[in-house]
Amino acid sequence: MSERRNSGMSHVDMAVHGFTDEELQVGQLAYDISSKYAGASLHDPDAINAVWDQMKRTGLTALGLPQEYGGSGENLLLLTLVSERAAAAGFPCSRMTLCQGIIGRIIWRSATEAQRQEWLPRIAAGDALFSFGLTEAGSGSNAMQMGTTARRKGDRWIITGEKSYISDFDNADALLLAAQTPSEGGISLFIVRNPRERIESQPQGMAFETSSGQPHTLYIDNLELDDADLVGTPGSGMRAIFPGLNVERILTAAQAIGLGRWGLDRAISYANERAVFGVPIGTYQGIQHPLAETYVSLECAWALNVAVARAFDDGGSAGAQANAAKIAAADAGFNAMDRALQVHGGSGYTSDAGLIERYLMTRFFKTAPVTRELALNHLSVQALSLPRSY
Repeated sequence: MSERRNSGMSHVDMAVHGFTDEELQVGQLAYDISSKYAGASLHDPDAINAVWDQMKRTGLTALGLPQEYGGSGENLLLLTLVSERAAAAGFPCSRMTLCQGIIGRIIWRSATEAQRQEWLPRIAAGDALFSFGLTEAGSGSNAMQMGTTARRKGDRWIITGEKSYISDFDNADALLLAAQTPSEGGISLFIVRNPRERIESQPQGMAFETSSGQPHTLYIDNLELDDADLVGTPGSGMRAIFPGLNVERILTAAQAIGLGRWGLDRAISYANERAVFGVPIGTYQGIQHPLAETYVSLECAWALNVAVARAFDDGGSAGAQANAAKIAAADAGFNAMDRALQVHGGSGYTSDAGLIERYLMTRFFKTAPVTRELALNHLSVQALSLPRSY
């Protein structure tokens, strides 16, 4: 099956990246689901939930998770393709990055067998939505300096602190919560059941929202948990988190590339339709060359991201390359959306065009889940053997 014929995007040919016909069919399924909501606002809860419900019904939420726990297999490459295709259709499925990519992998790699049995089948079925309580306004990218603490009190843990920019909390069935455990000399992870009933929260009023809802600030006041809620051993939380964060970079890169392709497709259509001085504006090299450069940068970023996903599936770590892919993809996706706006002129800023929300989302990917600067610092040390600067 040719992705060129069926995706609705004349400039995309996924077969060149080595995907099988079966993989392309799965990607096409994600594209078809999300394309129904390409005209919806990214913060439309009905659209977010409708896309998720269709992902569930078609079994796409099982991607990337082991078969023994109800998943369709530990295939990060296919999950990456689905993430890119959904975004390329105009409505990314950010929940898949959070639940299947980050939370699912952390629980699979680090949780107890009882926790795996309880949560992974529900995640694979799309029936358990998680939030990830990691980020704090004060510590930012330096998670080791987080202020939230968990202290022993008999056979219980008492947790107090504040978390910021927590996605999809208003829909969460559970929260994976990170906290300092001073008695253990490190960060520990906990699963909080029914978090909306146990933790006070407030929407943060962001200027835009991703397709996983408005981020929240969480106010955690003497939350009581026990050892059954602890993921892994006390103090080992950061070691458990890193595999999930590497996957997050790959899936975020896929969304950035997909949105960039959506923007490029819109720009191509507009350039072919909009006539100035008697000919379509796509006739002019001032339009053609920027769009051709956009195509090149998106293809290069996608090739790197696909290679990194394959490396993970083959048992590698590729942490530095995951950062490189995220940087390349965020830059390419944002530049694509910026050029799409420029091609559209004033009409690109109307709500009907739908460009501004997606433009802001691609810009956000240059900041999160890891800032461009911190990712470059990491590459300087890990890939270039330069002195550590942080």
